[in-house]
Amino acid sequence: MSGWILSLDADKDLQDIFLYTAQTWGEPQARNYVEDLFGLFGSIGLNPKMGRARDELGEGIRSFPHASHVIFFMEWQGETAILRVLHGSRDVDAAFAGFDPVANFSED
Repeated sequence: MSGWILSLDADKDLQDIFLYTAQTWGEPQARNYVEDLFGLFGSIGLNPKMGRARDELGEGIRSFPHASHVIFFMEWQGETAILRVLHGSRDVDAAFAGFDPVANFSED
């Protein structure tokens, strides 16, 4: 397994991260930060067992920290699914309440 896919929620998380970072520290910093996250997604795709098991959020969910954020992911349909990218201060249990991985990916 070496590929990764982005959930609809994670895509929205990244948009929010980019906008906040651009407004706070400027667009170049926002681009660099999001590029760093995408590089880490590639590393996670190559080693989907890295990070911490988070089965309390859902079977097979793992997390890995990056700067102020935590990346949540799981193996799904032969790829590593990036589920959420949440700020470390977020209520993770609330963010995953009622989470359904099947409903969180576009069928396009």
